[in-house]
Amino acid sequence: MQNAFLRYEQDVKQWVDAGFPDVNPLTRDYLEHLRRDGAPRKLWKHQQESVYRAIYAYELLQMKNVLLNVVTGGGKTAIIGAIISWLKYCHDIHKFLILCPNTIVRDRLEDDFTDSKVFREFDFFPSGTEHFKNELGLHLLESGSTPQGILESGIVLGNIHQLYQSNINGKRNLAYMMNFVDQLAVFNDEAHNTPAAEYDNTLFALSPKCKFRLDTTATPDRADGKTPDSKMIYEYGIADAQSEVPPIIKSIVVYQPKLSSVQLTYTNPETGEKRTVDEMDKEFEKIEKGLSATQWVTDPDPMRKQIAIALNRLDEQKNRAKSIGNGEYNPILFVVGICIKDAKAAAEMLSLPKEKGGFGVNTVVLTEESSDEDRLLAGIIGKKGKALEEAKKNLSKKLNSEIKAKELIEKGSQLEAVVSVLMLREGWDVPAVTVILLLRKFSSRVYGQQVVGRGLRLNIRGEDAQEFCAIVDHEKLNHQWLWDIVGAKIRKDVDQGNLFGNDDLPPKRKSQIMDKPENIIDIPDPEEDEDADFSDLEDLKVVEGDYPNWQTILNSFEYGSDVEISKVEIESVKGTNLFGDGFTEISDAPNVGKSKTTEEEVPREHIVETLKHTIRDIADILLAEEGIGSHELGYLYNIIMDHVQQKMLEGKSAGLANIESLKHTIRQRHNLFRNFRERPGLVASIVKYRKGK
Repeated sequence: MQNAFLRYEQDVKQWVDAGFPDVNPLTRDYLEHLRRDGAPRKLWKHQQESVYRAIYAYELLQMKNVLLNVVTGGGKTAIIGAIISWLKYCHDIHKFLILCPNTIVRDRLEDDFTDSKVFREFDFFPSGTEHFKNELGLHLLESGSTPQGILESGIVLGNIHQLYQSNINGKRNLAYMMNFVDQLAVFNDEAHNTPAAEYDNTLFALSPKCKFRLDTTATPDRADGKTPDSKMIYEYGIADAQSEVPPIIKSIVVYQPKLSSVQLTYTNPETGEKRTVDEMDKEFEKIEKGLSATQWVTDPDPMRKQIAIALNRLDEQKNRAKSIGNGEYNPILFVVGICIKDAKAAAEMLSLPKEKGGFGVNTVVLTEESSDEDRLLAGIIGKKGKALEEAKKNLSKKLNSEIKAKELIEKGSQLEAVVSVLMLREGWDVPAVTVILLLRKFSSRVYGQQVVGRGLRLNIRGEDAQEFCAIVDHEKLNHQWLWDIVGAKIRKDVDQGNLFGNDDLPPKRKSQIMDKPENIIDIPDPEEDEDADFSDLEDLKVVEGDYPNWQTILNSFEYGSDVEISKVEIESVKGTNLFGDGFTEISDAPNVGKSKTTEEEVPREHIVETLKHTIRDIADILLAEEGIGSHELGYLYNIIMDHVQQKMLEGKSAGLANIESLKHTIRQRHNLFRNFRERPGLVASIVKYRKGK
């Protein structure tokens, strides 16, 4: 996304140095109050810079819609609080709408704005205007809430779907805003979600009432090329945050296994006979082509060994928490899957007692099926001390019961691992996440960075402790592009003498700064068309990703026989620090006992439900990666299910197909997902050229 503020970099610096001339006198007073030395809690430099630029853009450049691109863990909520305080104190705006994409993000924002917490912690309002805090009560837009609270409260917080005109609650809430609110400011958190039709329509409907809109995100550039319609005025990325002293975010170390041997189990599609092949067999290379990349981390044997690597890292992080964190937090393992089946398999392997072949780790699974209680648990885990007491206080209010809150706190304090499908990709802010295990392949720039972001937040602030997050990956997932985006610099052929350990992290990166911003050239738009010769490009073929005949493409998809990675041997584990200077850590292979689990006969109804949930998960992720709203989930689910019936269920519905066909389809889930996602634009075309339209 283009930075619209590059040409003003020097002007803003001079404006700040000169004491904020040419602005509303109240604004100047507010900014001097904001940067005073005696503040109980001061904004970080980049937070101050964000506020300066937002004010400069609004008062001097008359920009109405602006965007801040600030790294996860960079304190976007405090920036929002500072801007709300400025608008109320200096511009007589008294209604503030904070929009977010899901309940996970909403829960976090609710904690920050309940009882004016963020305004009190930073003491944003100048002397004599402290009473403004009392006018910033919070109203939640949620199912069952009455719109009257919109008028009675200064801050309205809601999931964007609570303003969609496609549902009764949304129509009512939006009508209340349009009919009874004079003017307001809109804060659009996780703004990369906005380039969806209904989201855009809602923002457009609110625009006549909106005096100022601030978008915040850590990932403005989406996989589909769409960006929010606001102007980006500040970029503060991973490299910038890592170069601060003390650091703003954790370092990242990526661990990948080095395999010494692989064994595959191949099922003959004609006879049903199972054969085992290894790298020495002639058929190995041919059979290996039937594997999806995700199977390298989700088939039972490799999954078990990836989990063992992750748990080794978790043990190390527990030791670090004691040594550098004084035991103030409990390190957490975060596992990311692609569908509920994979998530449940990982959770079962983690939580089963060791005598039954598991790892004996207390684990919670969070998916679309999860209860409200499990969702609340996700915000508790890993917390200790003051953070835990504050969580207990917030829970008591939400549940209206200290007893229930205490029960949840006790349950959450026992958890060591969270397994998620799609639910926790953004807005889930748990600093105790110190190990991330990837059981899926990412192709989306946005999703990959969002998951990495779950491990960036610091547990220890204000000290130069240099925490790090360990990410367990697999080279077969081909995530090098992701590690490049977040700053990987890998030195090849590093020998054992170049190791680093827990207490010997490599030096931090230096941030990139503009040396001579005054030399930036502003290129004007052309005044008239220019004649140009493009004849040499006539033979160039461009794949536009628009498929009116998408059914033909679906018919061409093939699904081979079942191949399972039945055994892998790991020689060692290589860890690479992404923010360092190419240092590499070589760890021993995990010591994994043999699994004692046996395959039980699963009822037919359970197999059918597993297939349906798997198709739904795949459809949900495909839509999200194309930037299409969940209102199309039912339609795409039916299209994929029809495709599955024709290709793998002999034309029968899931309820009538034989059990072996159902199991085969479930085993082919990753190839099914791969076929759809390897054609960018295919899902969008299925929606655009829908059946019956």
